[in-house]
Amino acid sequence: MRTAPPPIPRIAWAGLSLAGGIVVSLAGLFAGLPGAFAALALAAAPIVILWRRSARRWRARRAALNAPFPEDWRRLLRGWSDHYLRLPDDICVRFEDDLRIFLVEKQITGVGVEVTDELRLLVAASAVTLSLGWPEYEWEQLHEILLYPDEFDRDYEFGSDELAGEAHPWGTIILSVPALRESFQVSDDAYHVGFHEFAHLLDLEQTHFDGIPAGFDETQARRWVAIREREMPRMQRGESLLDEYGAHDPVEFLAVAVEGFFEPARALRRADPALYELLAAYFQQDPAAWDDARGLTFDRPARPRPPRPGGRGGRRRPRLRSTI
Repeated sequence: MRTAPPPIPRIAWAGLSLAGGIVVSLAGLFAGLPGAFAALALAAAPIVILWRRSARRWRARRAALNAPFPEDWRRLLRGWSDHYLRLPDDICVRFEDDLRIFLVEKQITGVGVEVTDELRLLVAASAVTLSLGWPEYEWEQLHEILLYPDEFDRDYEFGSDELAGEAHPWGTIILSVPALRESFQVSDDAYHVGFHEFAHLLDLEQTHFDGIPAGFDETQARRWVAIREREMPRMQRGESLLDEYGAHDPVEFLAVAVEGFFEPARALRRADPALYELLAAYFQQDPAAWDDARGLTFDRPARPRPPRPGGRGGRRRPRLRSTI
């Protein structure tokens, strides 16, 4: 994320200036000099509003980054986030900066649950883990994160074992707090509701999901589809490290592959080098190499994951809400 966004985007300046010039010219043509001055005032109003809004954003970012990173936050991250622990020192600093910017700018709302610093950090760490390799990425499509005290059903009633999370194409993410905590507590099982739901927003183009990461060029998209078509039948047969939950839907395959990339990274690199290489290039991160650098070894052999009804180990899988 940019540490100091420009007071007003250049494209906005250009568009507003052009529109304002047209309005002023037309007003001067049909209403004379008084009309031109009135039109100039009207044209300047949105520019001033946009400038003030952008300036507030820049000041908030600068204030957040000028303050020392809280040691309590650092201790919480070390205790919860395996990805934070694997980062090289210089990238860890950027992670902390991006996390502070995310927390300043994104609304996290508890629904029947208190939003503590711990929960805010877990939410932010879920998103920033994915976007860390993209210095200019802003999560502009994300508007609010809702935290629920339990799993829920499609009518948003708590206590069901149907849903652990949900991503909406208009930029709202819902996360079950127990599922979010469990995702961080077990860091090598390719299950992470936070990574899963934020990954869906990376797939978001024009308020719909298509299962191909946004920003892929034609060559990358073809490689992605070829890997997906090869891997999904293996997932259905229980021959893949990836969760069978993503074996029947290209959109869910993307989210499940992201979970596998950031959690059992070394196992995925060994089991499916092509998929790992493509995701490493996309995210501009190499978690398996970072695990190598900190001396991790395989405690158990990487093995295919058998399909199980209802998600792995009976845990509820996150889902997304499609457009109607």
